[in-house]
Amino acid sequence: MPLIAPPSRRRTPQESLGAAPRARSRIRLSPGGTIFDEYDGFIRSLGFLNGREAAKLIVAGDEVLDNLMTHGEISAAGVCVLVTRRERSGLTLGFFVDSHREFAEFTRHADERDGARPRFDQRERRWHGLGLTMCRNIASSVSYRSGELVDRVFLSFDVEPRPARSAP
Repeated sequence: MPLIAPPSRRRTPQESLGAAPRARSRIRLSPGGTIFDEYDGFIRSLGFLNGREAAKLIVAGDEVLDNLMTHGEISAAGVCVLVTRRERSGLTLGFFVDSHREFAEFTRHADERDGARPRFDQRERRWHGLGLTMCRNIASSVSYRSGELVDRVFLSFDVEPRPARSAP
């Protein structure tokens, strides 16, 4: 039985754009070759995001998913993605996966001075950490939370002010 929370149904753009101060939607993505297309399509379907906001979430989210896939963090249960918009505090993009020992080790060093900085691995002959640096530059904050059952990655983004509606 998967440990991550099941996704709720997607809201239609009409439901998401209501007068509520918060909009949210989530999806569960299965591991595999179409995970990026499914994620990108989900983000594009959210009526409460403008084009620029959606682009930021796609770029940063694809990078997080790539890291989770590359390092074997996504189990058969998949990954649950949550997007929340609050007009005052901004956008939050959350990723929830079953806990892994490797993620716990990563979180211990992620906030250290050089823990998640780009570095060249001589043995593998490739760079590591460039995508995480990009995420930190696109988002206003990035945090990693390891748990006994669920590991979480949260990215926060500032929202762009919505244009005022003119009276008819």
